[in-house]
Amino acid sequence: MSNKTILVTGSAGMIGCYLVKDLIAKGCTVVGVDRRVSDWTHEHLKQVVLDLADKNALEALLDAEKVDRCIHLAALAHAGGGETDFSFERFKFLNVTCAENVFEACVSHNVSVLFISTVDAIGMVKGLINSGTELNPISNYGKSKAMAEGRLKEICPKWNIYRFSPVYTATQKRDIEKRYYLKYPNWAYKIGNGGKFEVLEMSGAVKAMVDWVDKEVDNTIHIIKNPELLDINNLIKVEKAEGRAKHVLYFPEWMVIAGFYCINLMFGKSNTTYLVFKALWPFRTV
Repeated sequence: MSNKTILVTGSAGMIGCYLVKDLIAKGCTVVGVDRRVSDWTHEHLKQVVLDLADKNALEALLDAEKVDRCIHLAALAHAGGGETDFSFERFKFLNVTCAENVFEACVSHNVSVLFISTVDAIGMVKGLINSGTELNPISNYGKSKAMAEGRLKEICPKWNIYRFSPVYTATQKRDIEKRYYLKYPNWAYKIGNGGKFEVLEMSGAVKAMVDWVDKEVDNTIHIIKNPELLDINNLIKVEKAEGRAKHVLYFPEWMVIAGFYCINLMFGKSNTTYLVFKALWPFRTV
């Protein structure tokens, strides 16, 4: 059991709501910061509605609460959360500028930071990938997270970075469905013989963060993923058995590779080329 007080940003979000419960089960007290209040309450959870753009409010919060560690989850991802602006400027403001405010407040109160990043920060990189692989992000999300990683290293003396593979639950699979659905729930697809992908089930993501609370903070980067790869062939079989994936389109690998190089010639490194790249050459991390 742990008796630490943990600041969690994005505490009412998809991952945050699971994290808060498991931290409390571990014996922690949680100060949860979000733009809204979660429906779940507990005597060891203090929920604070706070705009991370407000530096003074962050400083005041850490003045009032004796926080031992911070897990910075809050971010703009690909969709959801009531956001309609997905410009790079918006990603940069929420994922970099607001993150800087959190980092600076933690430094002034001697609080170690676990920053939750993404494998999208790696970008279009072939071959085996490790935590030291040079980043080549393409998406606005990946670019902003890579920038925030850099700022964390510059600002904070004590930190860790966890780059999450796409996270899913039994009922929330939006981040992995694009790897086998053209249009959910009826139109699935396979490239060649079907691919295998690195993903991260919610329980694994939460366990990694909860375990960090009692680990040495050693200024290292870790890629967090399931032990086993997601097999598209097996997954589509399950989807069909449950009444989905009624139509499965099969694309020869050579055709998709040719299409990728044509798109790359026309548009260069873009979100479209990046999506096709990931389908053809999935991440393999060590």
